[in-house]
This record gives sequence, structure tokens and C-alpha cells, in this order.
Amino acid sequence: MEEHDITEDTTTGPLRDPLSRSTERLAQTPRAKRNVDHLSHPGALPPAPGWLRAAFLRAFRSVWFPLVLLAVLGVLTEQVVTKGPLLAVDRWTRDTVQSWVAADPWSWTNLLAERWTDFGVATYSGAVLTAVTVVTTVRLRSWRPLVTSLLAAIALFGTVIPGKIVIGRPGPDGAPVAPGEWGWFPSGHTATASICLGTAALLLGTAWPRLRRLLYPATAFLCTGVGFCLIWRNYHWLWDVVASGCLTGIVLWCLCRWPLQKTSGDDVENA
Repeated sequence: MEEHDITEDTTTGPLRDPLSRSTERLAQTPRAKRNVDHLSHPGALPPAPGWLRAAFLRAFRSVWFPLVLLAVLGVLTEQVVTKGPLLAVDRWTRDTVQSWVAADPWSWTNLLAERWTDFGVATYSGAVLTAVTVVTTVRLRSWRPLVTSLLAAIALFGTVIPGKIVIGRPGPDGAPVAPGEWGWFPSGHTATASICLGTAALLLGTAWPRLRRLLYPATAFLCTGVGFCLIWRNYHWLWDVVASGCLTGIVLWCLCRWPLQKTSGDDVENA
């Protein structure tokens, strides 16, 4: 007796669309009609949501992150001490930005820049960090936020002030550093704003994780604005600001290795 093969044929060919498993109708999402590759490079189009944030977090979690920042900080320090060729970038940036300032028709921009630089005053940023430390200590019922803030303050005053005293770099206006005064490298206002407000954002993000998506970018924007406004007001060289940014990245990376909650591991993993 002849046997018939009743197995359903779901194979596809160059002229045949794929069939669903249960019927002979066309599948709702036929694979043959998908085209997700870009002509220049393979991969899903459009990119998955949050890919830029995920890439940054991967880089931030890497041990290479602080090492690269430390290397950049070392190169900038060497260039400032030896008056190397990279200082030409400082002079070009100063002249370019000051030409923008001279051509600016609005007077309120200088006032805004002046007020923005106030975020780098230790009285203001320190008060914000102190208040956030108290709130998060109560919220988390742990002394770890207090320890984190103390470590941030030690890192700030233990690196920036000695660097200013030892290096003694003159400011962009050309005036030499008088005896007993601090130099301009690295930028104290940039480091104060970035470390204090960055630590405060880290504490708030640990106590209220839902705030992270808004709080972290807003803090980064605020601190970047402090550095730009310092250059706009001719208070600092570009490399002064960049050096403080590198120092901030190293400090925050180290603080993120310190778990702020007893039950949590690395906070960056959940950021």
C-alpha cells in the first residue's frame, strides 16, 4: 500500500514566500521580506533605544575609563609645566571665545555666564551636597552617603588645591601668580561644581532610581556649562577646565565602586 507523505511543506525558495506553521497562509512577518541592514554596515535599523547611554555605561564601567582620564590629566599637566606645544590650543581658544564675547550684541549673556560660574563656588555646591547627603542618609538609613560625600570632599581639596599651589599657572589675562596665591591649573570652580554636584546626583540616583534618566544628564549639562562660562568670562584656560573634568571623572568612577546600599552591589550596574 502506497504511503503518502502528509508532512507540511514550509520550505521557502527564491520565488516562494514563507508559510506559517499552522496554515498555508503567508506568515505575518515573513523573514524573506525583512531588510534590517544598512548599506554601509550590518545591524538593526533603527538603533535600539538607549544605545548611546548603554555604550557610555559600558565605557564607564571599564577599568580603562579612569586610566585614560589619568593619562590625559598627566599629559596636560606636563604640557602646562613645560609650556609645551599644546598650550597653543589654549591661546587659540581664548582668542576665539573672546572675539565672540566682543561681537555679542546682548548684555545679558555675560550676566548669565557670571551667575552660572557661581555653581563652582564651594559655598553653593557644598551646601547642595550637604543637604543631599542628609536627605539620602535618612532615606537609605545608612551612613554610606555620608562617607561618600566625605571621600568626595577629600579628593577635591586634596588634589585641586595642591595642584594649583605647586604648578602656579598664570591666568588667561597674563597676570603672574603673586606669592601666596594659587595658580589657575586645574580649574577649582569646575572641579568644585562637578565633584560636589556629581556626587549629589549619584546619591539622589541611588535613593530614587527613577530620577536617574533626568538627573544625570541635567547635572552633566550644568557642570559642562560651568566650564564653558569660565572660558567665556576669561577666568580660565581651556586645559584648566579639561583637567578638572578628567579629575572629576576619576573621582566619580571611584565613588561608583563604593556601594551606597548594603543590599546592592555596584551602583553603576543598575544606573
